[in-house]
Amino acid sequence: MVNAFSKTALESEPDLAGRQDHNGITFADVNAFQPAVLKGDQQNSLQLVAAGGEVPKTKTVYVDIGHCTSGERNPLGVGGSDQGFAGPGYSECDINKAVGKELMKELKNMGLYVVPTWDVNNPPPPVPKSQDLDRRIDTVNRDVAKYGDDAVYVSIHHDSDTTKQGGQCVFYAATKREESQVLARSIQANAWQVREREGVKDCINPDTATGKGYLDGLRRTNAIGVLIEGANVQNPRDRALMPQSRFQQLEAKGIAQGIFNYFNLRPGQERPYSSAIRQRFGL
Repeated sequence: MVNAFSKTALESEPDLAGRQDHNGITFADVNAFQPAVLKGDQQNSLQLVAAGGEVPKTKTVYVDIGHCTSGERNPLGVGGSDQGFAGPGYSECDINKAVGKELMKELKNMGLYVVPTWDVNNPPPPVPKSQDLDRRIDTVNRDVAKYGDDAVYVSIHHDSDTTKQGGQCVFYAATKREESQVLARSIQANAWQVREREGVKDCINPDTATGKGYLDGLRRTNAIGVLIEGANVQNPRDRALMPQSRFQQLEAKGIAQGIFNYFNLRPGQERPYSSAIRQRFGL
């Protein structure tokens, strides 16, 4: 059984002030949260790091649910929206949203702070894909700059992989390999099932392996992060499992456990200091 982080791990109790000013989006799940303020001045914290101590910090997970919030026009000029792949009776957006909601619930039960890049209860108006990605990235980066938490970013997706292999894969930014691989390994070590991929251990992939050759959300977000492809709609078993609530819970529990285990590693030793902490303290 997973125990939540004790409040003694924080330097101070969080106070209640709105954390909701992101492009007009109100985060219903976290709108009363402001993370703990670090005690002492920055110089004291830097001295603590220099002495081998740990910077007091909160633990935050930015959850990005893909393929639900962008709108595009098809070649005939008819309005539409990007919902990812179309499964039998469901879209990728439907599955991403269901798993994302379960993941956020699991993470909060573990004692982690959770910030969604958009509110599933009050989605933002659809905009072109590039603008949608910009506003989701900006949600994270503005929050990171403001709070400087010990933070990770996790983007939830499911895919249509022509190999037809089932299971979960993870992608990280090739430009942030050393930052992100520890998180990727921790998540895959707890996956409901790891997808078999020839020549790729544990299906942990750089974003250069994608069709586009890079993933903007991972490269431009100022937090250690990964993109998760939770299951493959082209695999018959995965296709049947994805709409089932018990499977969605199983998948989310595995991802949450991987994130929890990652945060239990010693920062700066067993895992890197988060991007936010490095930026804040010049590490």
